[in-house]
Amino acid sequence: MLQHEYGVHPSEIHWRSGGQEQPGRQERTPLKSIPGVDLQPIGDNQTLVGMLRAGELDALFTARAPSSFLAGEPHIARLFADTRAAEMAYYKKTGLFPIMHLVGIRKTLAEQYPWLATSVYKAFCEAKAAAMTHLTDVNALAVTLPFLDAETRETMAVMGRDFWRYGVRENLGEIEALAGYAFEQGLLDRKVRTDELFAGSTLEMSKI
Repeated sequence: MLQHEYGVHPSEIHWRSGGQEQPGRQERTPLKSIPGVDLQPIGDNQTLVGMLRAGELDALFTARAPSSFLAGEPHIARLFADTRAAEMAYYKKTGLFPIMHLVGIRKTLAEQYPWLATSVYKAFCEAKAAAMTHLTDVNALAVTLPFLDAETRETMAVMGRDFWRYGVRENLGEIEALAGYAFEQGLLDRKVRTDELFAGSTLEMSKI
């Protein structure tokens, strides 16, 4: 996204990996070096948050907010001050809602039970439908946010009623974009096809 939306190529950044809050975190899977990209682990006694706090790093990409940000340290801030506006603008421009999670099934099981993948998909769709109903139930709010109903309806106005789309066809744009980015930036040796990634029975399913 940095490359496509802001013209910042991975080779223009010095990347450092390691534990966010605790030192000594190692990669869970081996990383293949990418030509032109400077990616190195930090020291065994260092943490990413500590290096950011000390000015040894300019920014962090993390799944969790760093403790220094949560603590309100004045020299730590988000890259985008108004993240909601930035995310809305990105969605309106591209129509892409980055994928949060995937469900994996062992290939041998999917081959042994051809109905398994579609049954799992349908079960998740039914669970999502129940959860979405709760979001608009003003009698008993799903979470303790006073403006939950207004926020939900505003989101629907921008992204449609099914803003958490499940399924291969429903997320085809996101899947193809992710595969393209991974190939462009050297994470994949070739651009993979969608039909290589998902059980065949799920490729043509419609919403239920």
